[in-house]
Amino acid sequence: MPSRGGSTTDKPSSRQVDEALGALIANTRCVRRKLSLVEVARWIDTARRGLGSLGALARRVGLSQEMLREFATVNALSPKVKKLVAERKIDAVDVVHRLSKLPPSEQYRVAKLVVTGDLDSSDVRAVVSFRRSAPGLDMREAIDRVRSSRNIKEYVAYFPVPTDARELRVLRPRFSALVGDTNIRALAVQGALGTLVLNSEGSKRLADAARRRGVTKRSLIGKVISGEVGAR
Repeated sequence: MPSRGGSTTDKPSSRQVDEALGALIANTRCVRRKLSLVEVARWIDTARRGLGSLGALARRVGLSQEMLREFATVNALSPKVKKLVAERKIDAVDVVHRLSKLPPSEQYRVAKLVVTGDLDSSDVRAVVSFRRSAPGLDMREAIDRVRSSRNIKEYVAYFPVPTDARELRVLRPRFSALVGDTNIRALAVQGALGTLVLNSEGSKRLADAARRRGVTKRSLIGKVISGEVGAR
């Protein structure tokens, strides 16, 4: 029987390290894994402790350290969600990585919808993005908003709006100056949450403007709201 990684405190033996390396090579560089992500994370821990660093492990298995960290994010999941991963009801690295970015108290609600097929990987990414933009809103509303916008082909962004910048008559001209007024499909502010919907041309202009300034689109939207960009 495999040792499943052994103790998490004792330094693994050479045999255990070799066993871990074999398991990782067989289960991280293939389309179909024989092991769950929980088991893969245990082998990563064993090999890392045995080799002395994640960098050394990355070189041995031919993966980046960032990829190995993503596999290991299963350890940041709540016990109930981790059980779903152990049972392979959730088995995609990108989904697990994104779930780990949510507070443990909110992970299971999203994970259940992944298991039932109501949310896919891109939906989970959108939920995480939404929660970062509006952390004070209820998770149910975040999920509902993501569901309602999933079939919209345009670019949809949710963003926090400070109290002193909630006037649409101020915000709209700023966004118009950046992406063109005809490219704004919708702009709304509800409480502390703003919603911006751009058509494909508006999305392209926003991306180009962000690229020129060396910032992300989310950061650029924040600059528009603060008046750093688009103010006349």
